[in-house]
Amino acid sequence: MENKTMKRLASFTIALLATGLGLQAAHAAPPDKVVVYQAFQSIQYLPLYVGIDKGIFAKHGLDVQKVTAANGAAGVAAVIGGHADFSLQDPMTAILANLKGATLVNVANVVAGVPVWVIAPGDSPLKSAGDLAGKNVATALPPTTSTYLLQRLIKQQNIGDVKLNTVQIGTELSPVSAGRSDAAALYEPQADEGLASGYKILYAFPKAYPGGYAFSTIDTLTSTVKEKPQMVAAFVKAVGEAEALIQSSPETARAVAEAEFPTLPKAVVDNAVTRLIAQKIYAPTPEISEQAFRNALDLQEYIGNIKPGTVTYASAVDNSFAKAAAGK
Repeated sequence: MENKTMKRLASFTIALLATGLGLQAAHAAPPDKVVVYQAFQSIQYLPLYVGIDKGIFAKHGLDVQKVTAANGAAGVAAVIGGHADFSLQDPMTAILANLKGATLVNVANVVAGVPVWVIAPGDSPLKSAGDLAGKNVATALPPTTSTYLLQRLIKQQNIGDVKLNTVQIGTELSPVSAGRSDAAALYEPQADEGLASGYKILYAFPKAYPGGYAFSTIDTLTSTVKEKPQMVAAFVKAVGEAEALIQSSPETARAVAEAEFPTLPKAVVDNAVTRLIAQKIYAPTPEISEQAFRNALDLQEYIGNIKPGTVTYASAVDNSFAKAAAGK
């Protein structure tokens, strides 16, 4: 009897050891390496940086490497070429690639509003967008959403004889400071750099799209969705948790932004993040609403990049991972 008992104990011990070793092996499994190409280093992309810097991706078993591309098209090309798992930029860039034969799908929203403002010096007689008639406005070289939005605004409000001074993105303030332009259409943190120097806002595009705007999203190949659904699910869930953290802890968001943009004045970074949160620019969840997508698509149809009727929400967006992350 004693021998039988000892044998049972020995077997039980071996089973426990095996289970423990198995658990150790599971915990020791290396994280999935994930490469994300971003169009550029942007304070608008803060949810990605929060996910990386605060260990949210790591918590979900992902080792995320952020690579800055020359532009959105380069990021999309990296995904198509197999150099990246995801890219972050205007979702329309991925859709334009699909119209040429690519198979990309947008899986998570990151920038859910229009982060563009038209500003002018504080002592300028200009008070509103209508006052831009006959004036020179500095704006980014196309293809750039800020410039396309400005062009449509000028046409919709019938603002006559506006001259556009197109410059490299991020340098829109320079022509105004030099007296070569009367106003500038720009993103953050340039908007708050101008405001810190006494500039004033003539027009705020976020208020023009209360239904949201799919300004920048995460896209990937449809083959990646099929072959690595767990990885995609973990990535989207982590993005959602980073977005929620920004909303619940603005101080955390500002701290990450300060670390990501060390050459900018702290006050400018903090004010920019505060403005982007307050004006609902950062997506509160990864879901891409049909209205937000439609608003972005309308602009591309307006400027003639996409023929009306050729792109649908269902074909361009996969919200299943975002909904699963939210428990829907």
